[in-house]
Amino acid sequence: MHATIDSTALAAALKTSVAPTNTPHPTLTHALVRAEGESLVLETTDSATYMRHTLPCKVHTPGEALLRVALLRPIAAAPGDVVLRDDGRVSRGRSNFRVPASDVSAWPAEREEAWQRVDIDPAVLAAAIKSAGYAADDDTMYTNVRGLHIHGGLVWGSDGISLSYADIGYTGPSITIPDGQVPRVVPMLQEGAVIEIGNVNHDVAGVLRVTAGEQQLSVRLLGAKATDIRAIAKGASYCAEHSAIKRDVLLAAVKRFLPFASILGESKAKGLPVMILAMVGGELYLADRAEENREVISEAVLTAGPDFRAALDPRRLVSALMAVDSNVIALHAPQKGKGMASWMLYEDQGDAESTAHLISQMNI
Repeated sequence: MHATIDSTALAAALKTSVAPTNTPHPTLTHALVRAEGESLVLETTDSATYMRHTLPCKVHTPGEALLRVALLRPIAAAPGDVVLRDDGRVSRGRSNFRVPASDVSAWPAEREEAWQRVDIDPAVLAAAIKSAGYAADDDTMYTNVRGLHIHGGLVWGSDGISLSYADIGYTGPSITIPDGQVPRVVPMLQEGAVIEIGNVNHDVAGVLRVTAGEQQLSVRLLGAKATDIRAIAKGASYCAEHSAIKRDVLLAAVKRFLPFASILGESKAKGLPVMILAMVGGELYLADRAEENREVISEAVLTAGPDFRAALDPRRLVSALMAVDSNVIALHAPQKGKGMASWMLYEDQGDAESTAHLISQMNI
């Protein structure tokens, strides 16, 4: 292989590399570089994810090589044409470098799939994912909600305490994206992007592929059948009447009050942030669990519903408020004396059936 490529294009591709820096498998620290026709394909993987870039270049001799990503990055950081060779000799202008090359046969090639195109507008999916802010991670004790789910018409995420969902009308196989892969998938969901799934078994997709321009990302999915989240959401107990609240005013107040919501010196379980949110006679206030500290934010209230007083983790309220794309929210307080008592909030003029956030009440 012998090819010449602009350093700017190479640097941009390497910026989104998925090659791990620490791994017991040295091959994964490399990029597979394939020169053919008038393009160069740069592929990196961590064995669960594959990222490919197809870049314009001048091919002198077709071929492929495995080159160390960590050494290609500083070479591509300066302007000029970069010349790549399969023996590891790399040059930029009058500068010459030796980049360790590995045996191409050691590369863990992605498995061949029978890809199915997914009929979801990428912009709609990106917006729905951004509004579902509670994707669980590997530490979540509820294994059936780990990851971010596209299932049953909804995009939804939950950590067992908070739940958010957005209706996109999708009726295809269940797609569950690992939490750590969501930040990689969302930037790929550009206008004109092609979304595909593969390794479908029992109506559950095993891999997701998104192609956007010269970039292509393949992500191994979590294979469990998703939970019927609509049934769980319908089981939540919250007051039928809501209060109309100014989102920005409430969000700023909660952020200010966070230091008072944590009690230092207690056990880890008791020391979790706890905040009381209450409405009394149209006056909205925040307080710590003992109500020794209080902040009144009546200016946030546009329309006061019934009085309420209940506790929640303020960090989850912050996440929900930041995800709602509206200046006014509808806030339903937990229903007293009911199981699965939860806060519910959504865009004030929105439809709770389409998009909403639920946060379980904390017992104090």
